[in-house]
Amino acid sequence: MGAELGVNVKLNVLRSPVPPALIAIAVVAASVAGTIALTSEHAAGRAGAAAAPTPPPVRNAVWIVDGAHDAPALSALTGFWVGPDVVVRGAVDGLHALKRSDGSDAWDLPTPSGGDICGMSAGVDAGTGIGIIVSQGTRSSSATCSSVSGVDVGSGKVLWTTPIPNSFGDPDAGAADYGVASGMAIIDSDRTAAETGVLALDLRTGIEKWKHTSDCEHRPAAFAVGGARVVIGEACQGTVAARVFDAATGSPVPNTASLSLSGPGNPRVLSADPVVVAGDASNSLFAALTTNGPSRAKVTVGKDVVCAGGRQAACWSPAGATVLPRGLPNATAQHHDVYPVGGAGDAARIVTTGVPGHTRASLCRIAADGKVVVEADLSQPVSDYLGKSGTAGSYYVYGDAKDLYVVDPHPNGRTAVIDVRLG
Repeated sequence: MGAELGVNVKLNVLRSPVPPALIAIAVVAASVAGTIALTSEHAAGRAGAAAAPTPPPVRNAVWIVDGAHDAPALSALTGFWVGPDVVVRGAVDGLHALKRSDGSDAWDLPTPSGGDICGMSAGVDAGTGIGIIVSQGTRSSSATCSSVSGVDVGSGKVLWTTPIPNSFGDPDAGAADYGVASGMAIIDSDRTAAETGVLALDLRTGIEKWKHTSDCEHRPAAFAVGGARVVIGEACQGTVAARVFDAATGSPVPNTASLSLSGPGNPRVLSADPVVVAGDASNSLFAALTTNGPSRAKVTVGKDVVCAGGRQAACWSPAGATVLPRGLPNATAQHHDVYPVGGAGDAARIVTTGVPGHTRASLCRIAADGKVVVEADLSQPVSDYLGKSGTAGSYYVYGDAKDLYVVDPHPNGRTAVIDVRLG
């Protein structure tokens, strides 16, 4: 995050059903002037001047929780879950849940295996309320990340813990290799070889439900889980292609064409539903999107538009055409950053900042034609966290229809969670 958008990135978007053609496009830096988009347009032939648009509401932080200064426990963010009644911040030594109502402690969960947490699923499965954590068996530097646990987000109860095969548990394999969808924990092999692939465990029991392997070479960097889909990359006869599967059954999704992952830049899968692939690893946008792994790519997905963050917003239609956001607030500010909002539903939402040129951060919805609707301006205390260090990469934004959560792993040595009430 915070990297300048370049001109050499290629991005493909594939939705189901497949559009008539897949378009590879060059992403250009968005230099959008303007302040706040109008909430209504002038009607043709209307007499007289239209009424001034109503300014967006200002949303204050309902609560702000700071961790202990330079505390070794819960100081590094390994993930963040938004549940119905709690939010969960992950660290290497366990999970810490806060009540959504007031930010008070709900429950704490030490690492089930006694070692360190290697990674968390990017979210909680909507149907079961269960997320997964992957951990080491001990705190030894040589211990493998080969223990998977299902955690009920409401209670903090560990439902099951099971070992996974060595091919799925390399010490360097983090949260990018895991995901949840359709009641399944989807685990990607970290090995580049034939006869490796992905396996799915039932989220309620940990029992293996399906496994995919093939004679083609598995590409562990090409993997994503989202919606009800799983995308993996396989190399056959010199060509690398993305394959799309149903998360619940492991069956190939019908009527989905293979999306090429071949190219000198080692293209990566950024999103599974829709399938979004970025190429040219030397480009700064690619680096920004894949810092935390392909399944944690910083994209926000709406019904009709996909957007990525950075110094400016870059958006695309389901067919892969460039969508230029119109009316982004803060776009001309001295320090401007765009944070995609994870878990916000069907709309593509971003948070923009402009410290010090614009004192407030803004929550924006991006329409299919690029029109920006400012849903709320965030209060000054929240904006102080977003951007005061001048480094956008250390911040994360999560949300749903009711709340927006700003998470900073290291503001002045602390771990902060800020709740902005939207509903």
